[in-house]
Amino acid sequence: MPLIDEAEALLDEGLMSLLESNFTTRNGLILDLNGNAWLRWRADGLDAWWRLFEEAIDAPMGRRLANSACDEEEWLLNSQEIDNSGFFRRKKSSKSLIQRWRIRGWGEPSINPPSIAGIGLTPVFAGLLQAAIERIDSKRYRMRWEEKTSESCILTLDKSTYPVAPTHQSCESYSSGTPSRIEVESEWRIDGQRYHLLPAGLFKRLQDSCAGLIANISEDERAAWPVIDDGFLSLAIACKNLYIAGEEIFLASDANGWKESCNAHFAPRGISTPLSVKSMDDNGGIELFFKEVPIPSITVGFLAGAWTRCEGRPVKVGMKIDSSGVNITLQSRYELA
Repeated sequence: MPLIDEAEALLDEGLMSLLESNFTTRNGLILDLNGNAWLRWRADGLDAWWRLFEEAIDAPMGRRLANSACDEEEWLLNSQEIDNSGFFRRKKSSKSLIQRWRIRGWGEPSINPPSIAGIGLTPVFAGLLQAAIERIDSKRYRMRWEEKTSESCILTLDKSTYPVAPTHQSCESYSSGTPSRIEVESEWRIDGQRYHLLPAGLFKRLQDSCAGLIANISEDERAAWPVIDDGFLSLAIACKNLYIAGEEIFLASDANGWKESCNAHFAPRGISTPLSVKSMDDNGGIELFFKEVPIPSITVGFLAGAWTRCEGRPVKVGMKIDSSGVNITLQSRYELA
């Protein structure tokens, strides 16, 4: 009788099949069937990133995060994925919602009473559930959340007079790629660690919500980045610091090494991979060209963290975005003797 590998036996074949039929991949992007970009986050990494982001932007942002999640999910639900009609419409919509959350690793939602089990970063999932309930009820609500345990929360929804108006698209949509088999265990775990698929547009909305805020960023750090808004910088610096604090080993001695390591480390996250890479100098300077980058602040932040880990020195970042794509340069922040 053939032996079954223990890890293989733990894989959730049903969830893997659903992922394969609902998402595609191309050039390091994770795309749904409508071409919207998604990012893969480890649950504890998302929590850590959030703390770093709030430290950088120097303001309490939980409500803005919840609103960003709500607005993005409202846009995505225009796909009519949870819309139903006829008898037991609300019950059927609830089942559709549970399936939607299962596919994306969001925990288990309930619309009556409004609550979530098995959650991660609470404001994100509270906002996602608010959008779904507003869609099902065709009403606006003022939402408050209360954490009951580390993995559950309840929502209080009060009727709002705010009109139900369609939200705008936050990120560009792309042409689909090829179905990809992602090996996951039950409850969206990989090697026992919990993960989520989150829409890239959520982070773009969060970035835009920072307009007018002055981040807590030193002048030395600011000088190492392009002149750009503080929302962008806060997202990027949080990603950089998260990657530096992590345990991943990023090795790249030349342009080919950078391309291979980006494919290995960043393609699974959905943050895009470069079409071309070239060396700039003898001190580790590198130039990367991307055709499509859904949320540049996150991509450039992780790249900056990878360069710092790889080279062991502070990084200086350059970025140019135009109709042809995104060009990113990473060099030593200080001249070497």
